[in-house]
Amino acid sequence: MYRNVLVAYDGSDGARAALDRAVDVAQSGDTALTLVESTAKASAPVLPEIPPADADAAARARLSLKRAIETLDPELAAAPWVVGGPPARAILAVADEIDADLIVTGSRGRGQVASALLGSVATELVQNATCDVLVVHPTED
Repeated sequence: MYRNVLVAYDGSDGARAALDRAVDVAQSGDTALTLVESTAKASAPVLPEIPPADADAAARARLSLKRAIETLDPELAAAPWVVGGPPARAILAVADEIDADLIVTGSRGRGQVASALLGSVATELVQNATCDVLVVHPTED
């Protein structure tokens, strides 16, 4: 059973699918959810205790996380965390900071060639996390 689940969230279909799956995990026990959104794709420093440099992006991310949390069962313990820096590094830094035992992330499903050229947050999380990582694919409507 997982006690401390981090959800990589950016509002995309994959992130919403990841949040839905994390809620399923959380409802099976006394589990806390932390939704994390990174506001920078560039190589900004990743220090969770320092707010992101771009105040507008941080405000949008806080609003996005607030709205996502408002859709959840109020009985679930869920907290937002906005950080700056490359998404995978930021998510891993927060996971270490909060001692997460599971990271749940969505997949954009770009394919092997695009992921090789552009990089993949999910791949980087799987390769570098010190806890379990669950990659959730968005469902087709």
